[in-house]
Amino acid sequence: MPDKLLFQNVQTEKLSHKISRQLLQSIVDGHYQPGSLLPSERDLATAFGVSRVVVREGLNSLISKGILSVRQGRGTTVNPMNEWNAIDPEVFMLLYGDQAFDSLIQLRRILEPELAFLAAQNITDEELEELQAFSDLPDTDTSEEHVERDTAFHLIIARATHNPVLLIVLSSVSEMLRESRRRTFAVPNELYKARDWHHVIYHAIASRDPATARQAMLTHLEQVSTALHKYHDG
Repeated sequence: MPDKLLFQNVQTEKLSHKISRQLLQSIVDGHYQPGSLLPSERDLATAFGVSRVVVREGLNSLISKGILSVRQGRGTTVNPMNEWNAIDPEVFMLLYGDQAFDSLIQLRRILEPELAFLAAQNITDEELEELQAFSDLPDTDTSEEHVERDTAFHLIIARATHNPVLLIVLSSVSEMLRESRRRTFAVPNELYKARDWHHVIYHAIASRDPATARQAMLTHLEQVSTALHKYHDG
């Protein structure tokens, strides 16, 4: 039978993703060692309070990452770490912890100021209208809605460069970016700082001022980096 203290009942959207994350965290924490069997789909469905179909979707996600294997007649087995897809953002975050977010900030400092620069040159009126709609972080939103709105704001800027390769690069780390935002928004007053910088970045892009947009994004990322260190330091 599954350990009822190990998992939290989940009753919100994207259930299969939440289940795969909890299972992966449990594996990384050592609750399930390489070579050991997970509980059956039926037992997991009971522990999570969902259908077996949803559990199967969550397990399939971990199978695709090389973390689990299904062997006929044996059930679902945890693979050795050297078989895991370590470049998958979710796996990377769990394996490398806070170091993952230091590396993420380095990437963002290299990439996103240039995205803002190019967006100020190339953005269309329609894209600018969309960017304005996502530039705010309303007090009425939930924490997760703030995360999604912030993620959308930065992806719109990437799309407005009209360079699909740059958009692919930023999109490839979107899950890491979401987790980074969850951490920064947990730090007091950082949500309001992010909101202010979004407005500055938006107005620079709307003014078609590439240099100011680049500098505003760079300074915003310094604010994000400081917030992540505050989160880590507790």
